[in-house]
Amino acid sequence: MNISIVLVLLNLWLQGNTVPYKPFDEFEIQVDFNFKQRNAVNNNTVEMVETREDRIRSQNSTALRPYLILNLKLLKLSEEEVKAKATDNLNHIVFSKKVKVNDLLKIDMGFIDDVKGKITAHDIVILFSSKDKRDVSQIHLHIKENGTFIVNDEIRGKF
Repeated sequence: MNISIVLVLLNLWLQGNTVPYKPFDEFEIQVDFNFKQRNAVNNNTVEMVETREDRIRSQNSTALRPYLILNLKLLKLSEEEVKAKATDNLNHIVFSKKVKVNDLLKIDMGFIDDVKGKITAHDIVILFSSKDKRDVSQIHLHIKENGTFIVNDEIRGKF
């Protein structure tokens, strides 16, 4: 019986520590979808993190490829939300800055094929924090392998 009480308390504690999603009426995501050509590959260098398939793809790629940039426009901010920090699933900081209403935050996702193939970042969390560095709200952006675009656990389209 003591174990069940501990599990219930642990579950309540974990639920209480989650940062709530920012409401959809407080932000807008604009998709900047264009086509770019991959950079030419230097055959005299080797990238240690690059797989053989990545190297072949980049060498054979002279055609224009779909490229994705997301622009996050902040329509409303609570009094506590003074800073935004975005990190991706590769633990890279995308941006970290003070924010105000009508700011446009650029998120360069990269080539759609790489995002869907999980070669580059496909999951981004934007945390809004207060002056005392307490997380107030968050926006979660995710692109699945099939191209489904999800914002705060709601499907918003497909690439």
